Amino acid sequence: MAQDWGSIDEPREGDARRGLRNEENRPQHIVLHSVRIMRIQVQWESRRVVVFLGLLAVLSEGLLGANSSYVSPIFLPHPMTMLLRSQAVHRELGLNAGQQAAIVEAVEEVELPLWRLRDLPSEERAAAAGPLLQSLRAELARILTVRQLERLDQLIRQAHGIRAVFEPPVAAALNLSDGQRNRLRTLLNTSIRPSDRVRAERSALAVLSDPQKRALAVLMGAPFDLSRVQRIACRAPELERVTTWINSPALTLNELGGKVVVVHFYTFGCINCIRNLPHYNDWHERFAGNDLVVVGIHRPETKGEHDLTRVREKAMEAGIAYPAAVDNESRNWDAWANRIWPSVYLIDRNGFVRYWWYGELNWQGTQGEKWMRDRIVELLAEPYTASGGSQADS
Repeated sequence: MAQDWGSIDEPREGDARRGLRNEENRPQHIVLHSVRIMRIQVQWESRRVVVFLGLLAVLSEGLLGANSSYVSPIFLPHPMTMLLRSQAVHRELGLNAGQQAAIVEAVEEVELPLWRLRDLPSEERAAAAGPLLQSLRAELARILTVRQLERLDQLIRQAHGIRAVFEPPVAAALNLSDGQRNRLRTLLNTSIRPSDRVRAERSALAVLSDPQKRALAVLMGAPFDLSRVQRIACRAPELERVTTWINSPALTLNELGGKVVVVHFYTFGCINCIRNLPHYNDWHERFAGNDLVVVGIHRPETKGEHDLTRVREKAMEAGIAYPAAVDNESRNWDAWANRIWPSVYLIDRNGFVRYWWYGELNWQGTQGEKWMRDRIVELLAEPYTASGGSQADS
């Protein structure tokens, strides 16, 4: 089970003290992602009711409700899209081949646009993501039966965990008091530290009375093994309109299908980027015979960093032997909605963005390099489905 890095909402000043450089020098929502499934068991008469506290702390988001007085922040990627990518969920819902194809198409319409919103401030992210999620919901209402939609809602609530209490129908069914609502909002504030998250979720569950806990368990339906759902952000944006390539002819991610791909954004004048480069070199050498491809994207910040001769010289000095794309016009920076140097993304064999890290990998003993290296090993062990749609069970 991967270590939980949680999510952090705090100002990032874009300097070496933080281990990253921010293009706009303004606060950012920084999310370090990992898979975490946690359960709390509550006693219900002679039975044990399993209440799932969440699929990924960073995946918990506010459920949409036009009449809600409170909508909790929407974290991305969204559990609805990940659930709908899973073959295990398809089987759980009893989807036929036509429904599966229609759902994959509907998910792909919104997945990348949603992911590009991931680092916006909470209110902006919710305002922009809301219509996309509503459009997906409308498509699902057309594709699925009423019973299938009801079960999907249960699975989404399981993925949200205790934050499902903010969904208007759930809040109404639980008959939450104003005091409970306020207490839950305080406990589940998005700015809580990763180390405090588990305790906060347990404390939030304790806010509910026993009858409310039982009602919540009923609303979540029969427990589903969420560990079977792969954490997929979106299909990786294609590399395009590159200024020039270093160490390689022009590449596309489509050509690299079947391989695990590391994409990292850097600029040669960024000290935080420079400190990460040896790790990428090590991955390139360590996994050279294991279907791993490292691709650097040099997106300059200063005028001097646009100089192609200097970019090539600095790449040689850093020992970069893998392909590097020069992105002087920010086409790929914008396509990936990247805002921070350094950033590194892991793409699985089927072309989906699965994990990413912002800032120095080993900043102040965080052991990010090992964590990402372990994720590379994990992705290398997964099969290549070649279908490009739904994902096989983990």
